[in-house]
Amino acid sequence: MFESPLITLGLVVLLALLCWYLVGMQYNIRRGRRAIKWLEQGLPIIGEKAALNWSGVSHVEIQVPKAKDPFRAADVIIDLVPREIPFWWFWKNNRRNQDAIIVRAQLRAAPSFDLVSHSPHVLADEQLKRSGIGQWSAVQGGLANAMTADIRGSISPYAVNRLIVQTTLDGMTLTRLIVHRSAPNLEVHYLLPPFEQVSPQRVFTSIHQLGEEIAQV
Repeated sequence: MFESPLITLGLVVLLALLCWYLVGMQYNIRRGRRAIKWLEQGLPIIGEKAALNWSGVSHVEIQVPKAKDPFRAADVIIDLVPREIPFWWFWKNNRRNQDAIIVRAQLRAAPSFDLVSHSPHVLADEQLKRSGIGQWSAVQGGLANAMTADIRGSISPYAVNRLIVQTTLDGMTLTRLIVHRSAPNLEVHYLLPPFEQVSPQRVFTSIHQLGEEIAQV
């Protein structure tokens, strides 16, 4: 008799969690599909043939195994906040995570430097600094978009800023720009934009030009 209110409360909580899961799942599926449709308009700029891999509700990967020069291969990742899991969603929000797209590519010729940079919109992640030859050093002075950058190898602070400027687009919030001598050589992270306000062709044209710029540094 005394356990009835607890049982009722438990059932209410379970029902609320189930409803949250279903609503969050449907929202992310719809948002993921819109993002895929938007990205497909610009993907031919870096590669004609792509394979779609939807792993889970909040993670979509578009693979371009044979990309156009200066790329050898590329992946475009749609990383959504896991709205279907309430506790995880609250934790992610507290860490300033938002829906993002990540372009990850291998260049035909490896760069001569390493670069890890991030904006104030995301937290620093030391794990992005891979092992290799040489010591990392922080870039001194102001960089575009208030970015913070660490470098290793033959690249000047001026060239770092030029790469950040090349990756900066109206309507797109750049959060990370990463270049490594080991594959994958390039990662560009943006917050997912309002689809109707940004041209995907312009985004991929900028990334294609970024690859060419890196090859010339």
